[in-house]
Amino acid sequence: MKGIISLLKGKSFISLLGNGISALLGLLSFAILARYTSKQDFGIWIIFLTTYGIFDTLRTGMILNAFIKNYTQSNGIDEEQNVIGSSWYLSLIVNALYFLIISIIYLIFNIFSILPQYHFFFLWYFLISIFSLPLNFSTWYLNAKLQILEMSLVRIFSQFLFVIFILFFFEFTIFDKLTIVLFCYTLSQLLTSIFCFFKGWTGLRYFGKRTKQGLNSLFNFGKFSMGTLLFSNLIKGSDSFIISKFLGTIAVATYSVPLRIVDFFEIIVRSFAITNMPLMSALHAKNDIQLLRKEFERKTGFLFFLLLPASIFCIVFAKQIVVLLAGAQYKDSYYLLQLFAIYTAFTPLDKLSGVMLDIINKPQSNFIKVILMLTVNVVGDIFSLYYFGTLESVAIVSTLTFLTGVFYGMYILNKSIEVNFLNIFNLGFGEFVLKFKTITQNKI
Repeated sequence: MKGIISLLKGKSFISLLGNGISALLGLLSFAILARYTSKQDFGIWIIFLTTYGIFDTLRTGMILNAFIKNYTQSNGIDEEQNVIGSSWYLSLIVNALYFLIISIIYLIFNIFSILPQYHFFFLWYFLISIFSLPLNFSTWYLNAKLQILEMSLVRIFSQFLFVIFILFFFEFTIFDKLTIVLFCYTLSQLLTSIFCFFKGWTGLRYFGKRTKQGLNSLFNFGKFSMGTLLFSNLIKGSDSFIISKFLGTIAVATYSVPLRIVDFFEIIVRSFAITNMPLMSALHAKNDIQLLRKEFERKTGFLFFLLLPASIFCIVFAKQIVVLLAGAQYKDSYYLLQLFAIYTAFTPLDKLSGVMLDIINKPQSNFIKVILMLTVNVVGDIFSLYYFGTLESVAIVSTLTFLTGVFYGMYILNKSIEVNFLNIFNLGFGEFVLKFKTITQNKI
């Protein structure tokens, strides 16, 4: 029993549990929207999330990794407060630049009547970018302080509110469903940000502690991380845009259902990687490369064996999973889920290798990694849709894109800190067996 209690109290378990619940709520909201909106509206919502995600990626990429790295390697409280204040200031600068760019794009679209059906997006872009900033910063701040439980609560609270709001407004209002979804998403972001502010999790009180040196340090590191995260986000975003161009928004909706299922596991892996970044960053600051390498190999391998059963399950029961999530209208997309599930278990090798490249001060290599992946994806999507015109061919391209990132990332890590493929699976399996025995035999 002591072993189980020890495991449950561990930060890694809390992180996995919190991220899992948050991802499940995200999957639930996705399922509700897939069932209660038309394929046309659902496809437009996916495109909205994709385009807004580009901005959110810019903001997160510029701040997150640089903030965690600088905060965990700070010497004393004054330096920590300086990092927090400088990060807030840089976040506001990014937001202001976003407003300027969005305003210019809107004017151009309005004057030349470009994509008039999407003009209403712009108002929501402004609102969500403002209301989501305190929420996002709170998760970064709590992550850097290793307050994993609180960080998980923020994410869960936001997702929970969104689910409750869409169920309520779908049932008791007669507004256009797409407008309801956008309103509920914005409201959930606003209320969560207010909650974080009153809990003191935003770190806004340290805004006055910013310094020019702190800003320069964040920017010099963040510019690479921003590019990395932006292009990483564009990899899947490019699928939606290119599919929409060749096959229309209904095809986007069809493609997004199985993709969202495997995204559920990717969200957990990505969150786990970011959660463990402060620990591994501290090891690098101590120049303990041997332990850093071992931690990376152990955690990456453990996640691989944790996801492997889920990957196999998705392949075997693909049709049932798709119908359960989105309804019978999407059942023909189950074969896409089978293709995606082939590489799902290997997701930790891609995500954690990217985080590790940032930790060892090689953000340029991480940037090159995602550039290669984006190039393979865009060229492959256009070629496959032009010559084959099927969603299946796009899914195959996504697999090739993923493999490109895995092999390049591991190649650079092997050259830099001698990460070994075989050790990943050996240490990971040992960690997986240890955790399994802890649960089943009540051992520490």
